[in-house]
Amino acid sequence: MINRFLFQLFFILLGFSCFSQIAKPVINDFAVVLHEEAINKVIAAIGDIKGTNDYEVLLISGKYHWTVKNPKINIRPDSSDFTCDALVNVGPFDYKTQVIGNVKITYDNEKNLIYIKISRAIFELYTVILNKKIHIKDIHLEDYFKEPFAFEGPRTMATDMEFMMPDSTMKKIYVQPTACKMELKWKEICTSCEIIAADKPFKPVLKLIPPIEASKTSTTTVPKTSPTTTTTAQKK
Repeated sequence: MINRFLFQLFFILLGFSCFSQIAKPVINDFAVVLHEEAINKVIAAIGDIKGTNDYEVLLISGKYHWTVKNPKINIRPDSSDFTCDALVNVGPFDYKTQVIGNVKITYDNEKNLIYIKISRAIFELYTVILNKKIHIKDIHLEDYFKEPFAFEGPRTMATDMEFMMPDSTMKKIYVQPTACKMELKWKEICTSCEIIAADKPFKPVLKLIPPIEASKTSTTTVPKTSPTTTTTAQKK
């Protein structure tokens, strides 16, 4: 009896395993990897990000300066982040603080773009008066990275190739990526794709734009006025 129960349980678990494999097809025809080093080269090319302004606390006024050094995007499977060093000068007081921020990474399958957005990165601006720390304001670095970094995805990697047939004729094969998915790994963004292959060129996908309906007011006949007529706008 126990053996029969274990035998039935084995087939139930096997059925669940097969169903899960069918329900989740693997997209792995080819993959394109974007390493975090490539992203950080783009960020480094921006150069130093700086800010300066006046401040006044406890009847003491002055000018503060801050500079962002060593900005980096760190790609991680669980949560990616943004790190940098903020060098701050507030009057005679200088300090350095490390900033750790949040990063949002998405892939737009329609536009074929990988977006990397610094969504939150804050450090405190403060000074010291009579050995007491005085808060001035918070600097939101995400305001200086309003536009996300955009990298082209793998869907542009369509290609064609020729094969010589047994009768010495040439046959052209067309290859095009279709479904793509993005996965974050350690220090890299991996975008995997399925492909389709055919012996005829693929038809371009056309986006139909509905016609713009003319407004009723545009067809209204405007009465003609004589040159000597004074309009309401002219009176004002």
